[in-house]
Amino acid sequence: MNGPDHQGAGLRAAVHAAIAADGLEDTVRAVLERRFPAEGPGASLDEAGAALGMSPAMVAHIEFAALCTIAGRSRQSAAIPTSSRDPCPGPSHTEGGEA
Repeated sequence: MNGPDHQGAGLRAAVHAAIAADGLEDTVRAVLERRFPAEGPGASLDEAGAALGMSPAMVAHIEFAALCTIAGRSRQSAAIPTSSRDPCPGPSHTEGGEA
């Protein structure tokens, strides 16, 4: 996910902006800094987990939640392109409301 071929520029810019904004919990910041470093390739889930003392699955969970939050904040500026299959969906248009 964090390689150079993965729509990297917009995603990395949004992640680095979120890190710089200083509004992240320490654990979330540590995960994002390891997975999306300013220079070079990011750590694998295994590497990040070992360095942070958590399982690779927990690293993936924290990263996914953080990226969903960052993507939600970035939608207005279109910094992260989204597809019709949003991995971080909000409430459905059919849930509890009138169209």
